Amino acid sequence: MKIHIAFQTGCLLLAAGLIFSLNAQNQGMTQLATDGNAPFQLSGDWKAAGSVTLHPEKASFVKTTPSTDKNTSLILGKTGAKAAVALGVGDIVLKMEFMLAPGTNAALTLPGGYAIRLNDSWKSPRLDANVSAGIGALPPLQNAAKAPGLWQSMTVQFKRAGQTTAAQIEKLVLNGVTVQENAFLSTPPTTETALSLEVVSGMAAFRNVFYQLLNDTRPVALRNLSYMLYKAGNDKPKELLAENLLKKDTTSILTREWGMGNNSYYLLYDGQLDVAQEADYTFQLAYMSNAALEIDGKTVLPYQWNDFLQNYVPITVHLTKGLHPFRLHHHKFTWRRPGLGMFVATQGVRQYPLHVTSSLPEPTPIPTIEVIATGKAELVRSFIQREGEKNKRTHCLSVGTPEGIHYSLDLNRGSILQFWKGGFANVTEMWYERGEPQILHPMGSAILTAGQTDFAVLTDLNTAWPDSSVDLSFKGYRLNPAGIPTLTYRTRNGDITDEIAPENGGLTRTITASNLPNTYVRLVAGKSISLLEKGLYEIDGQRYYVRIDPKSKPVVRTVKGQQELLLPLTGSLHYSLIW
Repeated sequence: MKIHIAFQTGCLLLAAGLIFSLNAQNQGMTQLATDGNAPFQLSGDWKAAGSVTLHPEKASFVKTTPSTDKNTSLILGKTGAKAAVALGVGDIVLKMEFMLAPGTNAALTLPGGYAIRLNDSWKSPRLDANVSAGIGALPPLQNAAKAPGLWQSMTVQFKRAGQTTAAQIEKLVLNGVTVQENAFLSTPPTTETALSLEVVSGMAAFRNVFYQLLNDTRPVALRNLSYMLYKAGNDKPKELLAENLLKKDTTSILTREWGMGNNSYYLLYDGQLDVAQEADYTFQLAYMSNAALEIDGKTVLPYQWNDFLQNYVPITVHLTKGLHPFRLHHHKFTWRRPGLGMFVATQGVRQYPLHVTSSLPEPTPIPTIEVIATGKAELVRSFIQREGEKNKRTHCLSVGTPEGIHYSLDLNRGSILQFWKGGFANVTEMWYERGEPQILHPMGSAILTAGQTDFAVLTDLNTAWPDSSVDLSFKGYRLNPAGIPTLTYRTRNGDITDEIAPENGGLTRTITASNLPNTYVRLVAGKSISLLEKGLYEIDGQRYYVRIDPKSKPVVRTVKGQQELLLPLTGSLHYSLIW
């Protein structure tokens, strides 16, 4: 097993600010119509459509439906097609979705002539600048490209070159994976001022293009600040008593440095927010221990705990032009490092601090401990916490492969929980210091399944699929020469063997059983399951594919608002997940 430990020092606060810009400022972004009308100026072979279907293997395969709404339409272009739009001066946050046909090379070009490659590179064995999200000679941090015919997402935050500074990709996220960050572009900018989408060769579709221009103005300032410093323990005080008041004064700065170092204290600020323009403002607090925030006499952040400085707590408030009273509470505990910061941003305005720099020192760096699969597959037992579930999954096995294709299983349920590509496993929460909360995180962007059992006995095909089965128990596994496990589950009437291995850019699952009447395997459950061709299905609006034997007889059914793809378990069955 190869373990990689990396410390990220010197840029933790900056990175957190960029994440803020890419998420909290989604509100108010402007959509660029892609129905062939302004603002995009189209040249070459473009077609506006309501939907498009491409094939993962057939480069010339294409189906479209007519466009009915410019806000939901897309454009499909062929070799040489170009769509350009002049957005004016300013730094840019851009979001969009794109789909590629097999073998396609396309590009998103930013003002200044910086081209981000959008290539069909999902099977590329080399991580070089030709991989999707490569820029000039700069390769991405990992290959996060999806298979042809699937919708892919990209978000980029770009800072244009200044008179003495190089252009910078502050953050680039492809399919949920950060693939470029704080990357300075050494190539001098060209005179090109437009943003463009171009199909260099092949066929590509684009939709849901949103942008926002960023500037460095500061529309919110602090006025008439005063503070009161109280002696306090580690329990929340029922009230702030006069006999515990240590210091009271006016100030021109927001800082935690009125406090008492590593001792406990309760710091209370009163002041006014001087707002230059009416807007929705997002404040982010960064602090150790507890804090609360009131604006205009209303509690916008209740008194709450925050573990680490890099955990930013956002609050969005609509403020009119003028002065708004605010009160900031900061209750610091004895064993926590002191730190207090408050940032603000709004549409078109970069996040900036309202505190002084010394008030929020960079946190002690925490290493990222990564398991890397080299030579053979790596197996890691862990807990897994799924979004929206209160309790952790406790009996989980994650399998990482040298091919960069990985998955996690719930051994109690006999089910695939998630699958992903790129880096394997972030085990920091398992192996750093006390190892709490023992959760493994994928290093790539994982596709989550329904999380229920994959095996069930159905005597009536109208019966809802069960969450788990009391008749199913995990008995162990054996490893093949490549380190891939074949798992064995025991049921009341017999055994089930289950092997999941990388193949042809995806995962192929082989399940074998005998003497299990009326037993079905649920291959997938989702909002939509569409037949692309016999044996090939698109899942959840072209998010990933499921391929089965064209001669098999699957059951596609709708139960409780979701669609399910089932196969009877008679002897042995195979299917593949492709993404």
